[in-house]
Amino acid sequence: MQPRTRDGLVLLLVGVLLGGGVAWLLGRRRESPPAAPRALDAVPAGAMLVATLDLPALRASPAFASFLREEREIPGLGKVRDVCGFDPVAALTEVAIAIPAAGEGGDFGLVTAGAVQDEALLACASKVIEARGGRPVVAGIGNFRAVRDSSAEGHGEIAVRPGGPILLGGGAYLRAMIDAAEGRAGNVGASGAHDAIARAVGEGAARVTVVLTPEQRAEIGRELALSGSSRSPAASLLSGGASVALGPEIAVHAAVLCDAEAPCAALGAELRAARDARAADFATRLVGFGSVLERIAIAAEGKALHARVKLSAEEAGVLVDRLASLRGLRQPAPAPRPPPAQGDSDAPPYADAGPPPPDAVVTPRPRATPDGGAR
Repeated sequence: MQPRTRDGLVLLLVGVLLGGGVAWLLGRRRESPPAAPRALDAVPAGAMLVATLDLPALRASPAFASFLREEREIPGLGKVRDVCGFDPVAALTEVAIAIPAAGEGGDFGLVTAGAVQDEALLACASKVIEARGGRPVVAGIGNFRAVRDSSAEGHGEIAVRPGGPILLGGGAYLRAMIDAAEGRAGNVGASGAHDAIARAVGEGAARVTVVLTPEQRAEIGRELALSGSSRSPAASLLSGGASVALGPEIAVHAAVLCDAEAPCAALGAELRAARDARAADFATRLVGFGSVLERIAIAAEGKALHARVKLSAEEAGVLVDRLASLRGLRQPAPAPRPPPAQGDSDAPPYADAGPPPPDAVVTPRPRATPDGGAR
């Protein structure tokens, strides 16, 4: 074989091998599993409010873990695990909540992503609907399957597809979320306004952004004019948001974006005055929020106004627990009262059950007077 012929065959073989290797790699890329769905992918464009939660980060935080690890219950039916045989929330990694700008009648959407058991979830939702006297109906919408109560139209429905996400919404907005998730319509990721305020507050385990539409800003301007506050810096607001970053310290960062620098500076002065007044309030200090308010740094930076504060994980945990109690998120059932002993009509309320809770209203029992009356 001539050297030239031999060299040509070697080059041909190398080319075939390289071409085959490239084709194999491309085939492997095509065969690789698709990326896990993100909750924001199913939030339709045009949302006014978007909130996201990073559930693994919150579960790992001492300040928030207790809320996510508690046994969840379905009001009137019992614990979720007992009703469904599993807890759908336990394997979720991300939650997004959206409120459409043009929504009426309480429209909202909730999207969750993570390890989804679609068939088990549909069966659980159907069981809950039946237990409450409803009639579950399962129907296909695109690649999703949705369950709703046919006896309560307009009360929302749950949709899920294999691998997720799980969608909760009502009527037209649920279908808009499905269109966004399947790529037939734009999602909130294309919103430059939400991106701008999200960049301003930064990444966080929890984040919320709100973007006002031109119509909403005009309505705010009209309301301020009617109240005689047409020159209020609030009329210049474009958007606002807040994020909570977790670590050795809990960092809370809130921000608003204005249409000009001067209104942002004026709004900052108003907020600092309100912060100082609230921090000095006795009730605020009593529940432990006074010192936190005093540490909030409020500063205007061009057309943005920022408010920042850091707390230790222990301090944040205490404040979250107190806030939950004040808002009624945690209302432990009172200890059962033993029946009073025979003839012990004068036993004080809550006897043997400890003192009454601070917010309990205890009505004194009437006591007999020497003349047979009551006082």
